[in-house]
Amino acid sequence: MRIRVDARVIFLLLAMAVGTSSPSRADEVPYVPTPANVVEAMLAIAEVRPQDFVVDLGSGDGRIVIAAAKEYGARALGIDYDRTLIDQSRETAAREGVSERATFLFQDIFAADFHDATVVTMYLLPEVNLALRPRLLFDLRPGTRVVSHDWDMADWQPDRRLVLQTPDKTVWPMTESTVYLWIVPARVAGFWRGTLTGPHGAEPVVIDFQQRYQNASASVWLGPWSVAGTGRLRGESLSLTLERSPWIPDTAPLHFSLRVAGGRLEGEALDGSQRYVLRAMRVIE
Repeated sequence: MRIRVDARVIFLLLAMAVGTSSPSRADEVPYVPTPANVVEAMLAIAEVRPQDFVVDLGSGDGRIVIAAAKEYGARALGIDYDRTLIDQSRETAAREGVSERATFLFQDIFAADFHDATVVTMYLLPEVNLALRPRLLFDLRPGTRVVSHDWDMADWQPDRRLVLQTPDKTVWPMTESTVYLWIVPARVAGFWRGTLTGPHGAEPVVIDFQQRYQNASASVWLGPWSVAGTGRLRGESLSLTLERSPWIPDTAPLHFSLRVAGGRLEGEALDGSQRYVLRAMRVIE
């Protein structure tokens, strides 16, 4: 298997050492093949299933796309700006008998439409990841899994991280790889209005959510009381811990399991045998 533009790989390593900015355009990303065990780890950490649509940005020789189709039965698309690699990928997919599920598009990744993906994989560069980050967060559906080999997303912290030994890695002298997973979070920031129903009936509630990626904080007005909450998003699921001390003194926080979808928020918390149900609709983003 050939490797292009070794000089740019060397440049990247030198840039990392001296703090020089790395390339930020897709056509400046060098082609370096992903080791076989990293391909396996990327698809495994994303929990790829047959019903998934996997999109590999900068697909190179197509190995991730072909593995997703062959090993997991998923529909998969590879996008790359190198026509030779696209042709090579198509030939390999045909030889492996997965051409119907593994397709390839000759296009710049920044011009491509991949909003229907349920899994996005990539082995790009730090600044390219950051340039893609707004599209990953706002164009993809909540719950989409994003997996990156070696490069993170700066202050968007991963939901999972693996470090693998890769002695056959072609970027000398690196002998290990890091695999990052992010679950695209639903957007909850803004004001919500609804009811909190507990043992004593339903009470009106207003919630102001602040959000930073998958982390959220809440100011909750419940009748004359103001209480605070903290939350963690995983796709459309929101785990919300709501303090009760200003509202019901000497009580433990309530831990809600909520779903956020279609401008609605709904779920429940259990306090022993007592059940609390929270329902709200977004009123202002």
